[in-house]
Amino acid sequence: MDKNAFFPLSYGVYIITSKYEENFSGCVVNTVCQITAEDKPKLTVAVNKENYTTELMQKSKKVNIAVLAQDTEFLLIGKFGFRTGRDYNKLEDTMYITGENGIPIITESAVSYIECNILQEIDCSSHILFVLEAQEASVLNNKPALTYDYYHKVLKGKTPPKASSYSR
Repeated sequence: MDKNAFFPLSYGVYIITSKYEENFSGCVVNTVCQITAEDKPKLTVAVNKENYTTELMQKSKKVNIAVLAQDTEFLLIGKFGFRTGRDYNKLEDTMYITGENGIPIITESAVSYIECNILQEIDCSSHILFVLEAQEASVLNNKPALTYDYYHKVLKGKTPPKASSYSR
């Protein structure tokens, strides 16, 4: 199979966050997808089973999504994409607000955010596909959103091994 055939698929770049009791984590994903547009839109997000964020999402049944801007600094992507929340406080020196659901929302370099309840989990081998229902959402600015294509081609960004689209 020629996996290069998947590279032209379009993705955004997002930081998702979750919290259970006093435990917080977040990670960078490129797999957020809106699937309905009714009163409370439905979305999906796939997250690696080994991520601490996945564990907290499964316990809390809640997740927040920050849509990153094209001018996002690599430091922020590195903090949330290449470090684990089990060992590192990702909120330290990061701009955020607390959502109505009590979970931090990363506002640093974000163009918008969506607060969601988790409706369903689907086991997809290395990842869990979460079906979400939006509860709250807000636009923070009018900057262009960061796409995965721009991240790779213009910014020359790297992809961590746990990403759904990782290739060696």
